[in-house]
Amino acid sequence: MASYKTYERLATEMLLASGHHLVAKDYRMGRYQADVITKKDGVLFVVEVKYRKYVPQEAWHWVEQRQIQRLIFLGASLLSEHQCSEVEVWLVGFSPELDTPILLPLDVN
Repeated sequence: MASYKTYERLATEMLLASGHHLVAKDYRMGRYQADVITKKDGVLFVVEVKYRKYVPQEAWHWVEQRQIQRLIFLGASLLSEHQCSEVEVWLVGFSPELDTPILLPLDVN
C-alpha cells in the first residue's frame, strides 16, 4: 500500500486530467480539512481521498456524514474567494479490489 500522499497525488492528477483547476491540497481552516480542492465550470469541488483494503458497499463506509457536513461548510466558506456559485463534495476512493479509483459525489442524508 502506498502512502496517503501518493493517493492524494493520483486523485489530483485524475481531476486535473478531466479539466479541473487545482485550488489547494491539504487545505486547513481551523478544525476543517480537505485533501484536495478544485474548481471547474463555476463549481468548487471539495474532495476527500480514501484508501480501503476492501471496497465498502455503502458510501457512508467511505466517509461519515459529519465529515461530509464539515467539507460542505469548508467549501461554502470559500465560494466567493474563488468566484464559484456552488459546492460539491466528492470522494476519490482507492482499493486493490478496484481497477480504477471510484469517483463518488457525497451528499448529506
